[in-house]
Amino acid sequence: MKALVYTAPHHLEIQEPPEPAGDSLQCVVRVRASGICGSDLDGFLGKSKKRIPPLVLGHEFSGEVVADCEAARSLRQGQRVAVYPLVSCGHCRYCQTRRHHICPTRKVFGLDFDGGLAEFVSVPHKCLFPMPEHMSFVEGALVEPLANALHVLSRCESVQGATGVVFGGGLIGMFTLWAAKHAGAARVAVVDVNARRLRRLSALNPNLVVDASRMDPVSALMEWTGGAGVDFAIDATSNPETRAHSVRCLAPGGTAVWIGLSGDTAEVDARAIVTREIEIKGSYAYGFDDFGRALAILSEKTFPVDAVVSRAALDDGQAVFEDLAGGHTSLMKVVFDV
Repeated sequence: MKALVYTAPHHLEIQEPPEPAGDSLQCVVRVRASGICGSDLDGFLGKSKKRIPPLVLGHEFSGEVVADCEAARSLRQGQRVAVYPLVSCGHCRYCQTRRHHICPTRKVFGLDFDGGLAEFVSVPHKCLFPMPEHMSFVEGALVEPLANALHVLSRCESVQGATGVVFGGGLIGMFTLWAAKHAGAARVAVVDVNARRLRRLSALNPNLVVDASRMDPVSALMEWTGGAGVDFAIDATSNPETRAHSVRCLAPGGTAVWIGLSGDTAEVDARAIVTREIEIKGSYAYGFDDFGRALAILSEKTFPVDAVVSRAALDDGQAVFEDLAGGHTSLMKVVFDV
């Protein structure tokens, strides 16, 4: 089979590893679409401590079941599936309360073992979500990032009717912006430093676009809200400065949610957190319920896939990763046709 293998920092190559085998608990999936996440880029750049080469990256993928699955009768040959890429123990107190994503022993495709940038992957049957026939495989590959966004918003006290901001117009920021508006937020702003990316975000109808390379984002947001501040602020960059901004722009009683993983520390105004009763929350991945909701929403076909998704072939993997890692690309979301 063909696979795009991360062999060293800044280097990917097409290889032909053996095809995986299924068993009583695992189903072999023929991958049809596989997306690139910001964490995959960190791996490509050598910034991810757990992504050790040689490794097949990719945890956003969909495909079809190769043969009937012994452990799940609903998973028959040819069934279209989206893959929940976190493999948890299933019996700890977190798994027992449907918080599989924070299971202490969880493993992740494309991180702890080979992922979805390959023609075939063996997947635990419990991680396979059947897709309706009218959903495309590209939409199936978008379930994972949308689930991230839904989980982020679930960490806010309320989104409906609220005013918010998303720092970062990349993959997760893009989905969070769209999901917030889909959930009924009154107004949502987006902040980024990439002008080309901000122009493409217009397809998602943000109420305010702030180019932080040209203006102070906090000042712009305070002016936009008449000095009141926003109700929720999402940091999808993991940049220490934007994390601080996410606190500074909040209204009293507001919530900041941080989802970026690459930054370890941030300096914030502790007095403001106390005197304005600001909440800062972390958001990691998503549970099974978030994943199921994301699949259901995408099956409604209201997300503007064609406006934000670019498609590529695995053979172009090195060039695509280099473009995305350059920091000046206009690409919003890349999905490989596998």
